[in-house]
Amino acid sequence: MPKLIPAVNGLALFALLLAPHALVQAADAAPESLHICHENEDAFPWLLKDKPGYSQIMMAQLEKQLGTPIKLMPMPWKQCLAELKSGKVDAAMNASFNAERAEFAHYPLKLDGEADATKRMYRATYALYKGKAAAVSWDGKALTAAGTIGAQAGFSIVAQLKQLGAKVEDNAPTADELLNRVASGRYLAAALQTTEADNSLAALPALQGKVERVNPPLVDRPTTPSFPSHSLPSMGRPRVKSGACKASCASRPSSRPRSHI
Repeated sequence: MPKLIPAVNGLALFALLLAPHALVQAADAAPESLHICHENEDAFPWLLKDKPGYSQIMMAQLEKQLGTPIKLMPMPWKQCLAELKSGKVDAAMNASFNAERAEFAHYPLKLDGEADATKRMYRATYALYKGKAAAVSWDGKALTAAGTIGAQAGFSIVAQLKQLGAKVEDNAPTADELLNRVASGRYLAAALQTTEADNSLAALPALQGKVERVNPPLVDRPTTPSFPSHSLPSMGRPRVKSGACKASCASRPSSRPRSHI
C-alpha cells in the first residue's frame, strides 16, 4: 500500500506535477508550449468549467512569468495521471502528494527528501460526509464505518481510507454524485474536499437534511510537495524565475543521476 505523506496543519497540499521530458531539457532551451492536464469536473473554487477557478488563474500568471504558452487539457483524473505517466502531457495540475505518484512524477522536494509546503498550489482539507443516521466514527486516528465509503475516481484520499481499513468505492466523477449516493443510502459516507463538498451542499438544499460533515478532517498530519529548485540547472532542467514555480512544480523521475537529491 503506498504510504501517504500527511498534510500540513491538517491540510492536504496540492502541486503541479511535471513529466520528465518537461524538465530534462537543456538549461538554455525553452519549450514551445506546455500541455498541462487537470480534472474535467468542477473542484470549487480551484477548478471551474464555466469560468476560471483559482488554479486556472495561477496557470495564466505562470504562463506570463515563463513566457511560454500553457495549454490546459481537462480530462478524467485517472486519464490525466496515466497520460502524465506515459509522457503524453508535460504536467498534471492540482495533484496532492503521495508515494505512488512520486514513483512516476517529480514533486518539488526539500534537500532532506520531504515535500516542501512553500511550493504548493494550495491547501485543502478532506472530510467524511455521512448520512444523518449513519454510524460513522472518526476521531482523527481510528475510523469506524461498517459500510462502503465513496470517493472520486483516482483521488489520493482513497489510499488513506484503505490504510484505515475502510471499504472504498472510487468510481464517482463529482462531489455532487457522491453526496447523492450518500443521501440515497448507497454509501455510508463519502470522502471529499471540504470546499467542494460544502459548496455542493449549499447548492443542493434537498441534501442538507440528509447529509452531514464529520469532524475532525480526515487529513490532519504534516505533509509537503516540492523539489529543490537549485537542482534544476545541474540536471539540465529549464531555469525558472524565483517565485514562478510557487504553484509547486514536479516531474517524473529521469534516468539521469540524482545523487545530489
